Amino acid sequence: MMKIIGKIESINKGAHFSNTTIILEDKTRANIKLDLVDEKDLQIGKVYVFDVEEFYREDVLNYRALKYMTVEDAGFSKEKLTEFWNSFYDYAPIPISEIKKGIESYLNRIDNKVLKDITKDIYQKFEDKYYLHPAATKFHHAYVGGLSYHTLTMLKLIEPMLNVYTYLNKDLLYAATILHDISKIDEMTGVDGEYTKEGVLIGHLVMGSIEVEMSALKLGYQDTEEVLLLKHLILSHHGQLTFGSPKKPQTAEALLLWFVDTMDSKFRELGDELEKIEPGEFTQAIAVLDKMKFYKPKL
Repeated sequence: MMKIIGKIESINKGAHFSNTTIILEDKTRANIKLDLVDEKDLQIGKVYVFDVEEFYREDVLNYRALKYMTVEDAGFSKEKLTEFWNSFYDYAPIPISEIKKGIESYLNRIDNKVLKDITKDIYQKFEDKYYLHPAATKFHHAYVGGLSYHTLTMLKLIEPMLNVYTYLNKDLLYAATILHDISKIDEMTGVDGEYTKEGVLIGHLVMGSIEVEMSALKLGYQDTEEVLLLKHLILSHHGQLTFGSPKKPQTAEALLLWFVDTMDSKFRELGDELEKIEPGEFTQAIAVLDKMKFYKPKL
């Protein structure tokens, strides 16, 4: 028996066995066979430790899984887990520790007790996964730390707007920004992963609003205006019904949250595409920007 560590790339089911293709740490691929019953908990995009036995079929080496577990459950140290993440995934462009310090600095600037208590309660519930999760399975911020990096960028964009438009409520915007995508942790399985059943049927906007409601009930804040407004910002931050928002923004803060969320998602994707080309060239058609091609100036 031997151990193989790899990230699930695909799962193909046969009559009696499933054939699972994994990407190894050196970026090569291996195929592992599992009983159909055994593969039901595997998730595409996650890293697992497999105990396997070798066998040959038509002179080709194959592997049969005897058991498996997620790499998080295998008892590795944090240092070793970090090595695995670096081997299998792309990371946010700044250190996770820096992102965490930044987001918590904005959380500590919330003065309104109701908003601060609810934000801190939900944040602490998801904190362990908050800094590893992507913001999407593809397109913008689809890498380890993408969700928190996207959130920190939005907070930085909002801060100067508060000085220009002084009628905006700082506490409401900081709270809603920190929480607006937090339910993506339950909506998606992770980097290179898939949407969960709840993610497909409910979605992170409604799931996030439910988190606020549950926290408010627990803390005794359920009948406050802060909770009503916070839920509205989360429910409306995609801006349009056609973009998945149950409601359109109907407060100044909700409108800004939508604009800033859209701005960062589009400019981040544009920046990634511009990095791939030389000055004087056009990008490929970018899906999130109406499939337009953008020119990279020689200046």
